[in-house]
Amino acid sequence: MTRHVAVLLRYTLIVGHLLILMGCVQGPSGERVLFDFESDAELDRFHWRCHTLFSLSREHISHGEQSLRLELYPSDYPGLTPMIEQRDWSRYKALYFDIHNPAEKARSLSVRIDDRKDYPNHEDRYNKVFTLKPGMNRISIPLDSLVTSGTGRNLDLRRIHRVFIFMAHLEKRVVLYVDYIRLVGHSASP
Repeated sequence: MTRHVAVLLRYTLIVGHLLILMGCVQGPSGERVLFDFESDAELDRFHWRCHTLFSLSREHISHGEQSLRLELYPSDYPGLTPMIEQRDWSRYKALYFDIHNPAEKARSLSVRIDDRKDYPNHEDRYNKVFTLKPGMNRISIPLDSLVTSGTGRNLDLRRIHRVFIFMAHLEKRVVLYVDYIRLVGHSASP
């Protein structure tokens, strides 16, 4: 093997290894898809709650080929409670998700985010109500806005333990479609 070929081969191997390593690391400018509802296995990553039914749907999709159909029944706080595997959100700038409201009127949707393992009181967690217009809605929550409701403490983005997406005090059944729950980095587009 000539010296030139050996140097070229070594260079190729080094570049190849670097590309592999770069592909294995999620950079701060990237996107981390938490849930995209493309398989039944994703349904196992949710806490099942009374008064809420989940199913995959081919309707009202914003990304991929399926969305999650939520049927929320009259109760205090029916909704979606995903199991959070990616607890360190500190490298990202925002949480985004898409939600379709098929009703002809606007609805209120609540989001709760906890950074403590125990279930903190209302004043020691992030709480926000969003208005869902009829049709597709893109919910954007800048992570630097995650402060507790009562104490004004910034949530520890390295320790996110739970997210609740729910409606409060329903009196009638509501159907919503959720898709493409993701964390977005500084240079990624939502």
